[in-house]
Amino acid sequence: MRLPDLLDEAILAVVAAIPAGRLVSYADVAEIASQAGYACGPRRVARALSDHGDQVPWWRVVQAAGTLAEPVRDAAGALLGAEGIQVDGRRVGLEEHRWRPSAAELSQVVARIEYGDT
Repeated sequence: MRLPDLLDEAILAVVAAIPAGRLVSYADVAEIASQAGYACGPRRVARALSDHGDQVPWWRVVQAAGTLAEPVRDAAGALLGAEGIQVDGRRVGLEEHRWRPSAAELSQVVARIEYGDT
């Protein structure tokens, strides 16, 4: 496994900030990381979580259509269920549970990125 780089650390800091019972898409994570100066796309987020996701609540990141990624569907579904999020097959209520960080929360995420606090 490769060591995390600065972009991985930024992505992990964003994911670490997602509250329990909330969801984001891979694109949402990329957007927040980009706002903090770490431009990336959803595929790069998926790669970072694949390589280093065990450090953060990776199960709170879902596909844009509100579906769980196939390789982690069962594990993610169980963890989300424990947080009170209903899973219907592969689908979850992304819009219902989407985390929309406030300006203050975004500032905290940026600070976590700058100080390497995942």
